[in-house]
Amino acid sequence: MKTKNNIQSQNDLMKSDEPNYIEDEMKTEKILGMFWHCHHDNLAEWCYDYQERVDYIKKAKLKNEIKTRLKLFKPVKGKLPEEFVEADKKCDEAWKKYIEAGKKYIEAWKKYIEARKKYGEAWKKYESQIENLHRKECGCKEWNGEEIVFK
Repeated sequence: MKTKNNIQSQNDLMKSDEPNYIEDEMKTEKILGMFWHCHHDNLAEWCYDYQERVDYIKKAKLKNEIKTRLKLFKPVKGKLPEEFVEADKKCDEAWKKYIEAGKKYIEAWKKYIEARKKYGEAWKKYESQIENLHRKECGCKEWNGEEIVFK
């Protein structure tokens, strides 16, 4: 399949010698390109995997929405402005990176929570020793045992 700047052009999707459009749901080839109504709030957008989206609609969407979503979710047959297609694809790629970053954030948060738990356990174990060292070295009156008290 031809690509231009890593974006499959609408003309490439339309070639009849390349089976890129939905003839039946049994196809195993990944169908990608610009589609109408991929999501409820976007008229046209890039879809990386038609079947994956269909499966998701069937599995995760409200029962009263499924039939309409599947009926309206279809490939764009005409030529959309290339700038729009490229912008939409880049938007989708950025969204995927955002999701991946979110997953990394969640993993980092879990590690932080675990580290914070160990810190709390160590604090309880050594609190009196640490407090004694603080009184000896700092001798401040502003620390009340839990926080600095400002006047």
